[in-house]
Amino acid sequence: MRTFDKQKLLRRGIFGLLVVLCALLQHTKGAFFHIGVVHAWLLVPVVVCVSMHEKRLPAGLFGAFAGVLWDCASVGADGWYAVWLFLLGFSCSTLVALWIRNNARAALLLCGGALGLTALFQWVCFVLLPGQPAAVHQLFSFSLPSALFTLIFALPVYWLTALVHRGCTRLDQSA
Repeated sequence: MRTFDKQKLLRRGIFGLLVVLCALLQHTKGAFFHIGVVHAWLLVPVVVCVSMHEKRLPAGLFGAFAGVLWDCASVGADGWYAVWLFLLGFSCSTLVALWIRNNARAALLLCGGALGLTALFQWVCFVLLPGQPAAVHQLFSFSLPSALFTLIFALPVYWLTALVHRGCTRLDQSA
């Protein structure tokens, strides 16, 4: 029988609020800094960094939650982001649990890879396959620059999630 774990509930509640806050910043026009058409995809580093501090299934569910928020704000996504961010969260949690250390360098590496794959998959699914004109131009003028711009925010997001994780752990130990 499982006991009620206040530390886990508090940590996951804060992580959930962080996902909602980043979704609002990402999708509200004028709410977050952008350079021309290049804007930050804040949900990707949030999912990666939260997944580094959670077990596999909760990490995947955080990813699915973030993906649903992204799908609600996107036209024609049809659940693509929910599936993609679920797989991303589950994969990052598995990698950290089995193979990679949980540190800032690993967060930067995982976020960079996740952003690069997100940019390529998004470009293929929403630009190349529908046959939009100037597809290569859009890859190099929007998708890849947005991924690189978002990478700037990977370390602050990792430090914030690590701070929340440590704070909830200390809270549990002091009680």
